[in-house]
Amino acid sequence: MNRTLWIGIATALLVAGCGMPEAGYSGKMASVDTAEAAAYESESADALMSALAEADGSGNAADRANGATKRRIIYQTRLSMVVEDYQVFEAKLPQLVRDHDGFVSNAETNRRFRDEQSGTWVVRVPVDRYDGFLAGVMGLGFAESRKEDAQDVTEEYVDVESRIKNSQRLEQRMVDLLEERSGKLSDVLEIERELARVREEIERMQGRLRVLADRTTLATVTIQCREERKYTPPAAPTFTSRIGQSWSHSLASLRLTAENAVVLAVGAVPWLVVGGFVLLPTVWWWRRRRRRRRQG
Repeated sequence: MNRTLWIGIATALLVAGCGMPEAGYSGKMASVDTAEAAAYESESADALMSALAEADGSGNAADRANGATKRRIIYQTRLSMVVEDYQVFEAKLPQLVRDHDGFVSNAETNRRFRDEQSGTWVVRVPVDRYDGFLAGVMGLGFAESRKEDAQDVTEEYVDVESRIKNSQRLEQRMVDLLEERSGKLSDVLEIERELARVREEIERMQGRLRVLADRTTLATVTIQCREERKYTPPAAPTFTSRIGQSWSHSLASLRLTAENAVVLAVGAVPWLVVGGFVLLPTVWWWRRRRRRRRQG
C-alpha cells in the first residue's frame, strides 16, 4: 500500500474521531497523520525514482480486462484468379473496392502478351466488409486457389496498450515531481534523463500500436489474376487422362531435348569456324616442319 493511501486512511480516521469524546484518541490520530505527511514530504528523490521505476514495469489488470473484450485479428488472403478478359476485370475491380470502402495499395499489370495479360493487386478493405469483398472478387472470374490467414494479436495489442497507459502515468508523475520539487542539480538531471527515456518508449509503443490497429482494422487481399480466353477448370484425373498426360509430357521432353541439341549445334558453328582459322595454319606449319626434318 503506497504512502498516499496511508495518508488518506489516516485523514478519514481523524475526521471520524473528531466526534468522539476521547480527546486523547483524536490527538493520537492527528499526530500519526502529521508524522506520515512529514515523512512523505521529506522523501528523497532517489526513493521516488525507485517507486517510479516499479510503476513503470507494473501491469494494470483492469486495463487488460477491458482491452480483451475486443478481438484483434489480422486477416490476410491470397487469391489466384483466371478471367476471360483481363481488361474487364481491370475495370470492375476498382469499383468493387470503392463499394466496400477499401483502397488499392499496390497494382502491377503485365501486358507483354496480348492474349495472356496478367496482374497483381493488393487491396485493403475494412474487416467488416471483408467477406463481401471476397465474394465480389470471385464473381469476376474463376478462383484457382484461395489461401486465408488469420493471426490473433489481441494479447499483444492489449499488452502494448496497457504499457502505454502505465508509461503515461509514470511520465505525469515525473513532470509533477520536477514542478513541485527543488533539490540537487544532479537529481533533477537524473529525473529529466529518465523522463526523456520514458517519452521515447511511449512514442515507440504508440507506433507499434498504430501498426497493429491498422492491420487489424483493414484486411489485406492479394489478387493474382491472369487472362485465359479458353480456360477449362481442371477436372479430377482418370487413368486414361493420366496416360495421356504422361505421353504428352514424354513427347514434350523429347522435343525439348531435340531443340536444345539443335540450338547447341548452331551455337557451336561460329566456334568451329574460328577454331578452323586458328588450327589450320598451325597444322600446316607443323606438318611442313616435320616433312623437312625427314628430308634432312
